Amino acid sequence: MTTIIYRNELLKRRFYEWLKNSKRFSDDTIKCFEKAIWLWEDFTKKADFGSFNMTKAKDFKDWLKNKKKKNSKENISISYCNDNLRHLKIFFDWLSKQAGYKSKINQTAIDYLNLTRKEVREATQPKNVEYPTLEEIKKVIEGLKGKTEIEMRDRALFALAFLTGARITAIRTLPMRSFDKKELVIYQDPVLGVETKFSKKITTVLIPFGYKEALNYFIEWFDYLEKEKKFQPNDPIFPATKIENGKDNISYYNTGEVEAKFLKSSTSLRKIFEKRFKQFGIQYYHPHTFRHFVIKEMSKFPMTKEEEKAYSQNMGHENVGTTFGSYGYGHIEEKRQIEIIRNIDFEGRKREVRVVISLDEARQLLKEK
Repeated sequence: MTTIIYRNELLKRRFYEWLKNSKRFSDDTIKCFEKAIWLWEDFTKKADFGSFNMTKAKDFKDWLKNKKKKNSKENISISYCNDNLRHLKIFFDWLSKQAGYKSKINQTAIDYLNLTRKEVREATQPKNVEYPTLEEIKKVIEGLKGKTEIEMRDRALFALAFLTGARITAIRTLPMRSFDKKELVIYQDPVLGVETKFSKKITTVLIPFGYKEALNYFIEWFDYLEKEKKFQPNDPIFPATKIENGKDNISYYNTGEVEAKFLKSSTSLRKIFEKRFKQFGIQYYHPHTFRHFVIKEMSKFPMTKEEEKAYSQNMGHENVGTTFGSYGYGHIEEKRQIEIIRNIDFEGRKREVRVVISLDEARQLLKEK
C-alpha cells in the first residue's frame, strides 16, 4: 500500500507541474484539480490510479452526486459535481498518455465520468450572482479610517477591486512597478510577476464610476508605500501583515504594520474581504463579484462597438461577448428582467412602421406630390 501511495503522489506532482508549466494554469486553478483528485482518493481509499476503469468511474460519479454538503443533509450541487468530474477527466486523460499507463487507462472509461446532457445544462446554466452595491462598497471604504497601515492597505484593496474588477490572484501579485500613476493604469503583466488567467497581459485603466474618493485612497496608499515605507519597484502593492514574536518567542502578535512581502495566497485576500464586510454589518461578497459589479455599472452606459471592445480588453477578455454575455446583458438577472418588462409602456409606446419601396416607386410618389 505504501508503494502505491508513493507512486500516486509522484504522479500527482508530475501532473501539477504539467498544469502549471504546460497549460499555464494559476495556483488557484491547480488547487481545484487537487480537490477533485482528493475526492477520487477518498472514494477509492487511495487505490492505484492505474486501476481506473468504467465501473469505478460510474460508481464514483454516483457517489459524488449523493455526497452531502458539509454539516448539512443536503446534497452537493450538480455544478460542484460537474466541475470535479471535468477536472478528473483531464487528469485521467493526461495519465492515459504517460508511460506505463497507456494500456491501463481506457479512453472510453474516462467518458463514464460525464454527466447526462440534462445535468450538464443544469450545472452550467447562468446563475444570478449577488454582488455588492455601490453603497455597500462605500460603507466599507469610508468606514476604514486608515488609522493603521493595515486599515490603509485594506481600504486601498477594496478601492482597487472597485476601480478595476481585477481578479484576486492578479491583485495579490501586483508589484509597485505595475501601476502607472500618471496614466492611472494597472499593468497586469506576467513579465512583472503578475499572475493572470492564461498568463495574459492585461492593461487596465482605473475607472472610479463617479466615486473619485476610491481613486484618491488607492493613490494615497501607493504614495505612502513609496515615500514613507521606501518600497521598491518589485515590492507588493498589497503587502503582508508584519508579525513579530511575542514574549519568550512562544507567541506571535499583529504589529498593525505591513512588510515588503507578498501575501502567501488568495485565501489571505479573501479573508480580508470577509473580515471587513462583517465589520460593517454587510454580508460577505466574494472578491470576484466586484467584476460583476463593475461590468454591470459599465453596461449602463451607451457605448460604440469600439468602446465595448476597449472595455472588454480592460477586463482581460478577448471576446466582447464574454464581458457583456457572461457578466453583462447576455443574461439579465431575474429581478431586473421583471423590472424592465414592467416598465415598458406597452399602451403608449409608438410603433415605427417601415415600408420598403424601390427607388422608381419613390420617384413616382414625388412626381404625384
